[in-house]
Amino acid sequence: MYFADQWWNSVPELIRKTDEFYAKNVVKNPNADKLSVTTQKIVDSRNWKPALPFIQKNFSSVLSDLNIFYVPKTYEPGPLFVFPIQDLDGNYMRAQTRPCEGSVLFGQGKYHWIGEKLFEPNWLGNDVATLRRILEQRMVILVEGPFDLLACRLVAPDMPIMSPLSKSLSDKHEAYLRILGVETLILMFDNERPNKEQYDIGGGNLSMRILKNKIKSMQVFIQLLEGGNDPASALQSTQGAKRLRELLKGDDL
Repeated sequence: MYFADQWWNSVPELIRKTDEFYAKNVVKNPNADKLSVTTQKIVDSRNWKPALPFIQKNFSSVLSDLNIFYVPKTYEPGPLFVFPIQDLDGNYMRAQTRPCEGSVLFGQGKYHWIGEKLFEPNWLGNDVATLRRILEQRMVILVEGPFDLLACRLVAPDMPIMSPLSKSLSDKHEAYLRILGVETLILMFDNERPNKEQYDIGGGNLSMRILKNKIKSMQVFIQLLEGGNDPASALQSTQGAKRLRELLKGDDL
């Protein structure tokens, strides 16, 4: 199904109108603001309630930094989660979305892209504060998907973490990291072994090994998360949340 002519295919317009929608509804219900609703919907959909004692205090600031938001089911194209991509000029012209059942985009694939295709590499999490940390520390941690990035930022908000929204890095991604002065690259993709269907595109483990052998301009380390396939699933248990933070920070909660 083709949606390029829909108004919400403009990411700036989707952001603006969704903000207007929440502003009107919060007058009727003060607890129905965008950050509160988005937080609750993410916790419910990802089964992150066990991790709330460790992540609740960071939710609003992390969602704001990443500009992640939820479009309600009563407002087309909702219900869906939106992960806007910031270009080099700081504009949000493209976004990856995770449609939920009931959305016009549901059934079009696990994730659906909207907006203009960028000529630069896609990055989720390239906010100013994170770029500053990368420049200062000369290192970056890369995770695979948008919920993985969110999970990592929630347990370790002061660490330089980004996502290419892919299992691979293009030459443009690598060049971007070199420009930022990255000397140490830590990969924490999904901890999965490729099966027959995955082999051609590479499971998370295979993709990380390929990148480690390919990238010679910086030190590349692979970090595997035990007890779960990816950082997002780690927040489904208290112990998983603790372990994720330990791996990211190198210390205990």
